[in-house]
Amino acid sequence: MPPAPGSAPAITFEAVRKEYAGSVAVDNLSLAVGEHEMLVLVGPSGCGKSTTLRMANRLVEPTSGRILLGEEDVTRADPVRLRRRIGYVIQHVGLFPHRTVAQNVATVPGLLGWDRGRTRRRVDELLELVGLAPDRYARRWPHELSGGERQRVGVARALAADPPVLLMDEPFGAVDPVGRARLQTEFLRLQRELGTTVMMVTHDIDEAVRMADRVVVLGAGAHVEQVAPPLEVVARPASAAVADLVGRGRVARLLALGRLERADLEPVPDDGREGGPGTRGRAAPTADGVRLGADAVRLGAELGDVVTVLTRAVDARGTALTAVPVVDDGVVVGTVTAQSVVRALHRLTDDAAGTG
Repeated sequence: MPPAPGSAPAITFEAVRKEYAGSVAVDNLSLAVGEHEMLVLVGPSGCGKSTTLRMANRLVEPTSGRILLGEEDVTRADPVRLRRRIGYVIQHVGLFPHRTVAQNVATVPGLLGWDRGRTRRRVDELLELVGLAPDRYARRWPHELSGGERQRVGVARALAADPPVLLMDEPFGAVDPVGRARLQTEFLRLQRELGTTVMMVTHDIDEAVRMADRVVVLGAGAHVEQVAPPLEVVARPASAAVADLVGRGRVARLLALGRLERADLEPVPDDGREGGPGTRGRAAPTADGVRLGADAVRLGAELGDVVTVLTRAVDARGTALTAVPVVDDGVVVGTVTAQSVVRALHRLTDDAAGTG
């Protein structure tokens, strides 16, 4: 499966297989993670998600196939030096209990031989970046931190040497729901700011939809059921297994319960045509006019209905539309796209966490 269009691969799995005593954990997996992409693996327990992730930094050795970091075959690289170039975050963090927060964050820079001044500056920078004031947290011990604070320190430690790739295995699973939603939001901001390539594993389809640029749904043996942007996975499951996974999560209910709000909309491009999609604030054309029949939505519509319109909307030539107009009291107030729906889902998840 190639990376998203326009994205060079940062990690590539080529026909990768992993066997344990005759049982196959990963069977002939081919997959690419684009540079700067947030790719999330999701699937049932035992499907090979974590095994796949751990083969990328050779915590697990593949039985056959190739794994490339950029253009380098990691199966031929020194595993210790390789792991110093790849950040790794796990569910229970794994902070060293006998080392302070600052010393934990400085682990990889110390192994790489950074001088004290450079290391101290980097530690302070990262603690600020993950929302932990250095003057308050640098000298604390792991047992003095909350679960969310420990997770932030784990992320800072993984990013300390500015790795091009970050691997995350159920990173927020040990945090309470409200703290988890907050950490997800903060990490997304951090990832966008730094541009780090992230490959993440979760069993939670809601987390996958919230976090990913693309979602990879895996079945038994790490069989790829679907690779697609979150909305496409939700709206157009590629198999019964994907539909079953989506159906068990909150996402379908969010689509049914959520309503399209003005803050979710994209602006209307001004194309200058009377009554056309560029006429923000003007009266909308009738059902016989430009795309304001089945291929338009009302402000306040259910998100499930919005998805239905988006997946079916076509122009006069039968070409699929990427945006459709939104009307309020007969006036075009914006357009809605796939990204609009994803943004609305993020908003709904934030609202749920804030009231939980």
